[in-house]
Amino acid sequence: MKLHELFKYRFDKMNVDINRVKIVRHIGKDINKLIERDLFEYYQCLNKKRRFECDYLISFIGLESTKALFWNVYKVDGEIPPQIRPNFEEYKKEFPQSFNYNTDSIYYNLVKEDGFEDMHRRLVIEWGNSARQWVQNYNSRAIEIIEIKPSSFNKEFPGYLEFTLTYKELEEFINNPIKYYIWKDKLSSVFGIYLLVDIETGLQYIGAAYNEDGIWGRWENHIKTNFSGSKIIKELIEENKNKKYDFQFTILEILPNYSNKNQVLEREKLYKQKLRTKEGFNLN
Repeated sequence: MKLHELFKYRFDKMNVDINRVKIVRHIGKDINKLIERDLFEYYQCLNKKRRFECDYLISFIGLESTKALFWNVYKVDGEIPPQIRPNFEEYKKEFPQSFNYNTDSIYYNLVKEDGFEDMHRRLVIEWGNSARQWVQNYNSRAIEIIEIKPSSFNKEFPGYLEFTLTYKELEEFINNPIKYYIWKDKLSSVFGIYLLVDIETGLQYIGAAYNEDGIWGRWENHIKTNFSGSKIIKELIEENKNKKYDFQFTILEILPNYSNKNQVLEREKLYKQKLRTKEGFNLN
């Protein structure tokens, strides 16, 4: 199936002139960091050259090889002049270092279109041999759809010791417990020792979960209180609210939820010694 076949009905309904549509494939090692920090939409609006001279933009995230994952469709509503656009300096300090935009960049007013939510992060296309050409005309060639992932494709529970979660992913789980009831059920049913890693610095924090709601309850507390269990991490986030998006969660060991508190704390102490986390974020 081709991309234009899938979107034809939607575009016809919107009275879209496909000759005025472009597709873009965003690539770069830090694209996911922008997404996790809620900076992707802002980043996409910035251009050093006038590449988005069109009516609509179909946005994709680059995957391995020449594949691309559908993000959204945007109406290109002109440019926003420097005097009224969002203050770039407020965002610049949060950008990964690999993105070097400045105030001379063009800022497009990109308005996300409704009606494509069902394909968000599910539709995978083959970008083709022109991978270096990250912006193309939509009608220039037939774009092959190679996969439409199930709506829950990245939500399956793989096993207690078989995953890592970004802060953004865990925040999504915690804020939507009904939608992610399998994760909540699994993580609530066990005690355990877990590890937080600052992916920017490599510094670590070892924590223990031994109260009601197990690991889920402990991680929920971290998400809803900006890591109140760790004084050092909490202070970092007070200085920089987006710092929380640099943390990754994983489980080191699970314990039955009838375990004695002292048993859990002894295991936590052992892992702190093994990983020397007093040199990181653990104070004791």
